[in-house]
Amino acid sequence: MVLVELCLAVLVVAALIYKWSKATHNAFDGRGIYFEKPSPFFGNLGGSFLNGTSLQRQISEFYNRTREHKVVGIFSLRTPMIQLNDPEMIKKICVKDFDHFPNHQVFAQSNERLMNDMLTVMRDQRWKHMRNTLTPVFTAAKMRSMFALMGDSFGECLDHLSGLSKGSQSGEGIELDMKVLCNKLSNDLIATTAFGLKVNSFETPDNEFYQIGQALNISKGSTLLRLLLASLMPKVFSFFNMKIFDAQKVEYFVRLVVDAMKYREEHNINRPDMIQLLMESKKESEDSWTDDEIVAQCFIFFFAAFENNANLICTTSLELLENPDIQQRLYEEAKELQESLKGGPLTYDAVQGMKYMDMVISESLRKWALAAVTDRLCSKDYTLTDDDGTKLFDFKVGDRVSVPIAGLHWDNQYFPNPRKFDPERFSDERKDDIVPYTYLPFGVGPRNCIGNRYALMQVKGIFYNLLIRYKFERSPKTVKDLWEEARGFNLAPEAGYWMRLVPRK
Repeated sequence: MVLVELCLAVLVVAALIYKWSKATHNAFDGRGIYFEKPSPFFGNLGGSFLNGTSLQRQISEFYNRTREHKVVGIFSLRTPMIQLNDPEMIKKICVKDFDHFPNHQVFAQSNERLMNDMLTVMRDQRWKHMRNTLTPVFTAAKMRSMFALMGDSFGECLDHLSGLSKGSQSGEGIELDMKVLCNKLSNDLIATTAFGLKVNSFETPDNEFYQIGQALNISKGSTLLRLLLASLMPKVFSFFNMKIFDAQKVEYFVRLVVDAMKYREEHNINRPDMIQLLMESKKESEDSWTDDEIVAQCFIFFFAAFENNANLICTTSLELLENPDIQQRLYEEAKELQESLKGGPLTYDAVQGMKYMDMVISESLRKWALAAVTDRLCSKDYTLTDDDGTKLFDFKVGDRVSVPIAGLHWDNQYFPNPRKFDPERFSDERKDDIVPYTYLPFGVGPRNCIGNRYALMQVKGIFYNLLIRYKFERSPKTVKDLWEEARGFNLAPEAGYWMRLVPRK
């Protein structure tokens, strides 16, 4: 009898959970919008959440199936969102009528330390004031100073590769997982440019900054699971007083930044890194920012830069080894720059002058978008109309908007033969042909990525240094088709980004 009651209880609970998983599926009923039937729990994006494919591919395929609709419904997990498939509609909502959609959605609700102080989470006037405070930090002039700090980390990476090269058989080069190399480099660059900390993850891979940073990585492991739980079941998450981040590890970052600011003020130390720039911006700002609000910007900078910058290096490296003619032309440009420097150090302005490098990185960002989507949240009721005044959709306060970056980047209407890696799309002769609001590697409108200059200078700097010394070649472990083999949210093939670096003679 007890067993029967237990089985019945389990069935009732399972039925209630299943009903809950579908409770939002009627969100578009009666609103005059096309949508595909979602799956329980995972909506229209189950493949990427279950690690069966990449989010980029899933967004692209959904976009291709629905692109005849300028506005379409999509479910991200249980959350109904309105996807904008038309570049003119994206312009209206993200730029022209930005005041109706000024914020990002809250993906996961949590009151833990730093979580709600990050720029990406801030809202309305608070966001605007922090954005204005941070904007001077990322000017070209400040990037010049920060780029000089990167030289040591580039050098330590090259020394590490040189050591590996000496240990390999002559002519065979170094077989490595580029993602492992880039994660260490990205870690060291962020440590020195954002946190004022000198670490060498090639010599000491178990350094505290690297280990804690890995533990806080929101794109994998238990941290990702807690983030998804906070998104799917916020009330359950809150009831059990769960945290997305380990409080002790967050405290490490807080202490690191606050102690550094205090020490510099007491000893009148000036170093052109993010902590220094934030200290200066804080003094010049009319807002009285707290230490936590300042630390939170370093915190989000870590998350935004660490994984994304490493992935951009990896995907670009993969394209270079698959396209040796492009790699050769890029090498020749780097060689010309090296000769023009006459033994001097690489500078920010020198890197900025590499036209073909910019074309290659731009095409890599087009083909392998770091962010598959971006989003907005409706704060005031809004009627979206076509150019001829035809009503497309009535937005209500609280509606969530999705912009399918990966879908637009792989749309053959805008980028013919989208699977072809073609830097010439971004040549002076052809870049003006790109339809506005179809190429959005760093987002769109006032809410775009504030750190794009930082990301680009880091990636261009390491490619210059690598190409001068090595050829990128395929190894037996190199992924055959990244589109087919990438999984999850970060375009990461399960086998890694293996390749061979062959020293140039």
